Amino acid sequence: MDFSAIFSAAFALVIGLDPAFLAIVGLSLRVTLTAVLIAAVIGLPLGAALALARFPGRAAVIVVLNALMGLPPVVAGLLVFLLLSRSGPLGSLGLLFTPTAMILAQVLLVLPIVIALTRQTVEDLWGEYRDHLRSVGLEGLRAIPTLLFDGRFALATALLAGFGRASAEGRRRADRRRQHRRLHPHDDDGDHAGDLQGRPPAGARPRPRPDRADARHQRHRLRRQPHRRPVCRVSAMRDRTSILPLDVRSVAFHGDGRRLVDGVSFLLPAGGLTVLLGPNGAGKSLMLRLCHGLLTPSEGRIGWAPGADGSGRRHAMVFQKPIMLRRSVEANVLHALAAAGLARGERRERCGAALERFGLTGRAAQAARLLSGGEQQRLAIARAWALRPELLFLDEPTSQLDPAATRQIETLLAGLVAEGLTVLMSTHDLGQARRLASRVLFLNRGRLVEDACATDFFAGPATPEARAFLAGELLW
Repeated sequence: MDFSAIFSAAFALVIGLDPAFLAIVGLSLRVTLTAVLIAAVIGLPLGAALALARFPGRAAVIVVLNALMGLPPVVAGLLVFLLLSRSGPLGSLGLLFTPTAMILAQVLLVLPIVIALTRQTVEDLWGEYRDHLRSVGLEGLRAIPTLLFDGRFALATALLAGFGRASAEGRRRADRRRQHRRLHPHDDDGDHAGDLQGRPPAGARPRPRPDRADARHQRHRLRRQPHRRPVCRVSAMRDRTSILPLDVRSVAFHGDGRRLVDGVSFLLPAGGLTVLLGPNGAGKSLMLRLCHGLLTPSEGRIGWAPGADGSGRRHAMVFQKPIMLRRSVEANVLHALAAAGLARGERRERCGAALERFGLTGRAAQAARLLSGGEQQRLAIARAWALRPELLFLDEPTSQLDPAATRQIETLLAGLVAEGLTVLMSTHDLGQARRLASRVLFLNRGRLVEDACATDFFAGPATPEARAFLAGELLW
């Protein structure tokens, strides 16, 4: 066999743009791209749903999906053959040895790859975004669009992997099909199959075509139908009935077989900055999450003003480590406002005001994750402030910042409180508590040990635990 002649002939076909060669390449690309598109439409939402869902047997489903990523092409081809052959359930469609059958086989190969890699990508993102998305009211299926968008680059890699698998197998299957036809030229006569150029075999019935006049008439009727305005969602934030005071009654929370929060009760009226003070492990962050609704109390209840519904998200939370979406500074704020159901014009207006208020206008187009620590925390507070909450929960917002950034955040918080925003903030920084707090709730070992005016608390705490904490002594 003269390989040089073979390569020369092949090279001549490519350089000369041989029509038959181009037809084969075009058909292969159409088949593979169609299969990948179908697998993406089915696999992306299924993989995302599997990442967020919790049900018995989930681990087994994930194992099976991972195994199917290596599904032998012979098995996929056999399944398609059994479905589409004359004796199969879909044999009457006459699709065997057609591009449609090739697409179906490639979808079977690509779909497990798309689902499995999407599940892993979305699950990792959900672990990172969970607190923020739940804070703005995006849980379950509502979180899927955000997670898919922010994972788009990783998901594009998954689709490219599927494309590579489908295109490689498509070429091998085409070679096998041509060899089979040369040896058995009449095997598919009864299946009404077409050849690679799309010509039907003898005896094949032409595919019915819709009447073009009827189609034009239907399109004309659709154009004449009156335009319906989309129904706009009305944000619960438009109900201006105050949700305060926040009423915490005998709240307890159990975790890992321990009582992490133990019988905490307090009433938080409107106005001022209340500090949850205490050593590490006292239950400060847990208390904030319980009040914000991210955790459910094991005992007791957390209520709002009579007639108010705290689930309407008239309260917002900023976490110790800012959670930044993989978007620009402006897009981070707009996303939170969109989750609240605000109209596009109002979202733009509020976003601009928030960025200006917190000194981030010049950073609007910059990737949020590239900001400094202080700028990210300012953005997190700006994003929460743009929602116009009555109550803002802050979980040690300056614990990871340098003194200059801490002072900047404290100045912003003092201004927000002066404007009437109610703040409940956790900290173990005594200097910060002295500078900002109007009231102190001192926690130790999950219990509320002391509730006092900030001036009185720092002048003379009433409990031995509080006196020891102010003196810098370790609490056990």
